Amino acid sequence: MWKYELGTVAYLADNTPTKGKWETRVLKAVHSYWRDQIDSLTPLYSTLFFLRQDKYVPGKILPLLSLEHTARESERLKTKVRLLTGTYMLQTKRKNFNQYDINPTCQMCGEENETAEHFVLKCSALHSVRQSIMVDIERQWEAITEASFTTLPVDEQLCILINSWPTLKTFMKTHLSTEFHEFEKHCGRLLYGLDRTRQLLLVTNASQRPPRTKHKKN
Repeated sequence: MWKYELGTVAYLADNTPTKGKWETRVLKAVHSYWRDQIDSLTPLYSTLFFLRQDKYVPGKILPLLSLEHTARESERLKTKVRLLTGTYMLQTKRKNFNQYDINPTCQMCGEENETAEHFVLKCSALHSVRQSIMVDIERQWEAITEASFTTLPVDEQLCILINSWPTLKTFMKTHLSTEFHEFEKHCGRLLYGLDRTRQLLLVTNASQRPPRTKHKKN
């Protein structure tokens, strides 16, 4: 009662509402409380960076997840959801959440720290995968917004590829539109393809490393 500001027991005893009004009042209070809590706490978690633009709506799921995905699209969606929720294990994340000294440099190209931006948009080892699919993404983006995707800042491109609806909703009436589904399909292809190629390269690189040798005791 205190937590959701529903009044005191004594007050309710003297002003007892009907069952229907009480259920409505409780539901509204609970939703209001948790909506405010989640919206205020989300910016404090770096792993939820790509969810900051989405206001929490009780009883509603993310537009990305409300689409009717085919079996193949659902499989590809796993990579996007992991990036969206900050649970995709890149080298920078391993360093931040590991007790051992981890090198945050990308293990595939060795050019810079492996952040989400580097993985999705910059890693030269993944260029061939990225190049072909980005053509479809750029074409679909231009069809929806009548603007060029490549002219957007890199950080904005990354946010759109991982969670496009906060930006695309200004151009569409509903997230169930065919254009939104088509754009998300291409984004899913991109992120899934990058993930698959990354895993293969990591396995190949690991197999080519010289075996560790044990130090002999004197």
